[in-house]
Amino acid sequence: MRTVRVNGLEIGTGKPKIAVPLVETTIVALVDAAKRACQEPIDMVEWRLDFFDNIHSNAAIIETARKLRQVLDSHPLLVTLRTKGEGGNYQFQLTEYSHIYQELIKSHLVDLIDIEVLRPTTVVLPLVRLAHEEQVKVIMSNHDFCKTPLADVLQARIEQMTDLGADIAKFAVMPRSREDLLTILSTSLHHVDLADGIPLVAIGMGQQGKIIRIGGEIFGSCISFGTVGKASAPGQLAVTELSKIFDVLHE
Repeated sequence: MRTVRVNGLEIGTGKPKIAVPLVETTIVALVDAAKRACQEPIDMVEWRLDFFDNIHSNAAIIETARKLRQVLDSHPLLVTLRTKGEGGNYQFQLTEYSHIYQELIKSHLVDLIDIEVLRPTTVVLPLVRLAHEEQVKVIMSNHDFCKTPLADVLQARIEQMTDLGADIAKFAVMPRSREDLLTILSTSLHHVDLADGIPLVAIGMGQQGKIIRIGGEIFGSCISFGTVGKASAPGQLAVTELSKIFDVLHE
C-alpha cells in the first residue's frame, strides 16, 4: 500500500496509529480532553464535531480548532462531522456540511478531515479538491452500525473512495458472527496486497469487533481508535491497552 505522511507521522506502515476521539460538547471540555489525551500514548486526535454544542456557529468551530491546535502541538488533528445516517449526531444539511468543512480546510488548523463517501458527489469532489489544494488529507468513510456487508460491497466502497480522491479509506461495520469477522479481515488483506492501494482503516464495532481493532498491523488496518475517557463507538479500547497490545505484537 501507499503511505500518507501528516506532521511527520507516516500512516500506512508499521504499527497502527492510535487516534483518540474527542466527543465533548463545549470548548472548555474539549481543550481539557485534548490535554489529557496528549498525556497518553497516542499518535493523533479526532475531533468529533457532530457532538459540539455550537455546531451551527462557524466562528465557534474555528476558535475551538485554534485552541485544540495549540494544545495538540504536532499531533495531527482529524475533524469528523459524522451524520445521523452513519451513527453520528449531525442531521445532514448539504450547504452547511460543505461550508463547515470548507472553512476548516482554509483555516489551516486541521490536518485531516473525514468525508462520508455516500454524500453527494457534488459535495464530496469539491471538498476533496479544496483539501488537497490546502495540503489537508482526506479520510473517506462509510459506517454500518447494524451489520457487516458482503466483502464485494466493502471492496466496492473502498474502490469508490479511491476513485473520489481519498488519501485514506475507512469502513466501520458491526460483526454479528465469526463469518463477519472473516469478511472484514479478508477485505483488509485483499486491499493491503494492492501495491498502489491507499491506506485502509478497517473497524469492527462491538464486543466481537475488538479483535479487528487490535489486529491492524497483521491484517493491514492503519489506524485504531481508542479512548481516553468517553468512547465514540462501541468496542473501543483504552489507548493505554491498545498501545501495550501493539507493542507486544510488533516485537
